[in-house]
Amino acid sequence: MAVELRAVLDDGTGSIRPELEPFAEGLARMRNPRAGISWMARPHVNAMLHRLADPATAITHETLDGMPPWRSVAYLRDLLMLHGVLPSVDRHLMLFERWLRQVLDRIDDSEHRRVVERFALWHVQRRLRQFADRGPVTEKQTQQARAEVRHAIGFLAWLNSRGRALGTCRQADVDAWYGGAYTARGLTHAFLRWATHAKLAGRLHIPHQDTRSPSPISQRQRLDLIRRLITDDAIELPTRVAALLMLLYAQPLTRILRLTTGDVLGTDAKPSIRLGDPPSPVPEPVAGLLRTHLGNQLNLTTATNRNANWLFPGRRGGQPLTSDALQRQLRLHQIPALTGRAAAIRHLVLQAPAPVVARMLGYTHDQTARLAAEAGSPWSRYGPETGPDPAPQNDPEPGLHDS
Repeated sequence: MAVELRAVLDDGTGSIRPELEPFAEGLARMRNPRAGISWMARPHVNAMLHRLADPATAITHETLDGMPPWRSVAYLRDLLMLHGVLPSVDRHLMLFERWLRQVLDRIDDSEHRRVVERFALWHVQRRLRQFADRGPVTEKQTQQARAEVRHAIGFLAWLNSRGRALGTCRQADVDAWYGGAYTARGLTHAFLRWATHAKLAGRLHIPHQDTRSPSPISQRQRLDLIRRLITDDAIELPTRVAALLMLLYAQPLTRILRLTTGDVLGTDAKPSIRLGDPPSPVPEPVAGLLRTHLGNQLNLTTATNRNANWLFPGRRGGQPLTSDALQRQLRLHQIPALTGRAAAIRHLVLQAPAPVVARMLGYTHDQTARLAAEAGSPWSRYGPETGPDPAPQNDPEPGLHDS
C-alpha cells in the first residue's frame, strides 16, 4: 500500500506531495488495504490523484469541481476533507451548486436562463444555505431543490410552446399547467410564488389540493412489523435496527442516520438512546440487536470511516449512511417509513402527555400537541412543561409536519 501511495502521489521529487501526506497516512491505515489499492488503480481515480500530486495544481474545492466524473470526485473530496487536506464544506450543498451550474449551462434560451438563475440563486440555493447554517443539508432537501429548479425550467418551456412569456402568463395558463397533473407539478408553486413576488409575473392564483400523507398504518400492523424486525435474520441488521428506532420512537430517517455511538448510553446493562431529554430506554430484545449492531458495524474497514462514530456509518468519508440507501432497503423489505413513523407518534401521544413525548423524542411541543388533538388523546389538554422547545431538527420529511 505504501509503495502504491508513493507512486500515485509523487510530486516529482520521489516523495509524496507534502499537502497530501495526511491523506496518504489515512489510506495507509485502512483495515483492508487491497480495497484501497484497487480504488487507486481505477484509471480516472489514478488520473485525479496524479493531478493533485502535481505541485502546479492547487488543492482546492474549485480544482475538484473541474474534474469528472462527479461521483468519484465527491468520494475523493470527502476523503480529503476527512483527513484535513481540504476545509470542510457541506457536501450536499456543494453537489447542488455543481449540479446547478451544469443545468444552467444547458438552457439555450438566454431569458429563461436568466430567470431560472435568479430563482435558483436567490430562493432555492439561499434556502439550502440557511439549512446548512443549522446543520448538514440532507439528500431530501437537495432533491426538493433540484425538483423546484427543474419545474421552473419545464414551466417556462411549456409557456413558450403556448406563445407566452412569464410576464404575459395568464391565470388560464396556470390552471392548464396544473390541470390533470397537480401532484406531479406541485413543486412549481415555489417558482410561481417567487416570480409573482419579484414582479416577473402578474398576480396569479396558485391552485391548491390536499396532498396530505396517507393515513398511518394500524397499531396492529406496527406491532407486526416490530416483531418481524426483531426475528427476521434475512434483513440486514443495520436496516432492522434503524427501522425499529423509527417504529418505536417515531424518528425520521434523516435524524436516525445522524445518531452517533455516543448517543447510545449504558450498553452493558439497561441501554438508552439520546433522542431528547431524558434519553429513552431501549427494551429487550431490541437492546440486544442494538448491542450486536454496535459490535459489527459495516463500512469501517475502508479509508472513509475507519474511526467513524456514526451509529450507521456510510461509505463516504466522514459521512453516515445516506437516507436514500436506507429507504431502498426499507422498500425492498416492504417496511413503510412514512406511515410507520406516523403510526408510532400517534400511539405515543395516546400513551403519554404530548409535552413529555416532545422532550424525550426531540419534537416540538406544537407538533406533538397537534398530533395528540388529531388522535383524540386523553392527554391533549395536558399543559406544556416549562422550558424551551427542543432545538428544531433539520427534518425535510413530509407527513408529520404537514399532515
